[in-house]
Amino acid sequence: MKFDIYGRKILEVVRSNGEWLALYPGSGGTKRKAEDIVIPEHLSEDELEEYIADVFHEWATPERSEVRRV
Repeated sequence: MKFDIYGRKILEVVRSNGEWLALYPGSGGTKRKAEDIVIPEHLSEDELEEYIADVFHEWATPERSEVRRV
């Protein structure tokens, strides 16, 4: 799943070996692990968007006020 974070960054989240793995997409299809983001493994797909919004809430502005799945 990919998320647009307040129009500032794209984050990809995948399930791997029972854990959520957050990745920052790079150029040419590369990805690097988002070491600064730890997602509890018990969260469901439906809960991810709200969790990511909570983690990055300081990036919100009146013009860009949401995290959304893309």
